Amino acid sequence: MKITIIGGTGWLGAEIALEAKNRGHEVIAVSRHPEDIRYTLTADIPSLKADAANLEELLAVIPDDTDVLVNSLIPDPFVHETFPDWCQNVIDCAKQKGIKRLIAVAEACVFEVRPGLRLNETTFLTPAYRTWFGEHVRSHEVYLNEKELDWVEIAPAAKCLPDKELKEYKIAVDRLATIDPLVEALETPDPDHYSFADTSYISTQDYAYAVLDEIEHPTYHQARISVCWKVKHEMYEGGPQA
Repeated sequence: MKITIIGGTGWLGAEIALEAKNRGHEVIAVSRHPEDIRYTLTADIPSLKADAANLEELLAVIPDDTDVLVNSLIPDPFVHETFPDWCQNVIDCAKQKGIKRLIAVAEACVFEVRPGLRLNETTFLTPAYRTWFGEHVRSHEVYLNEKELDWVEIAPAAKCLPDKELKEYKIAVDRLATIDPLVEALETPDPDHYSFADTSYISTQDYAYAVLDEIEHPTYHQARISVCWKVKHEMYEGGPQA
């Protein structure tokens, strides 16, 4: 199928592009800086220029025959408040183009770890990142208001870094994916001093693997999910442990 990735030269977008290419799909990247494709492992795929802040630019470059549109954008740290508008433009573009399926990269920090306490309200993130990535709270509302398009938001675990490929993962619906039963039950002890990264972790490669699984085998519709490894990850003690 043809998969067009907005933000396809970025951190997670490039990983999704690589996984899609390796599975034999036709992949196109769209970015404000399309030349950055040379820094990725998919330097040979088409890389087109468009700014998601401009709906007309998206409409001009997104191929009409796109089967799945992926929004892998993250908020701009300097104008983070514009992010929901970008997401609305992506939705509007998909609808005007007749693209039926939209996959959006979501963010784990907006999930609760205690009742009424989101991860981005703890010291797990620095103050700047709490606001920056916390913008996904508002962008989620944009998706919830969309009733026609078949969309799904997919968030990585609390920590997502280049690492091993295990090709196995756990899915949580509308909450943080974790193997820690206390966090899962929203009973996190002392959230400001808790090692979320050990039990809510996924490699960037396996995040992309999960995204492609959902693209190839649609399971969730107009929903938000998150994904993590099924094994504990010791951040500073040698990698994943069974």
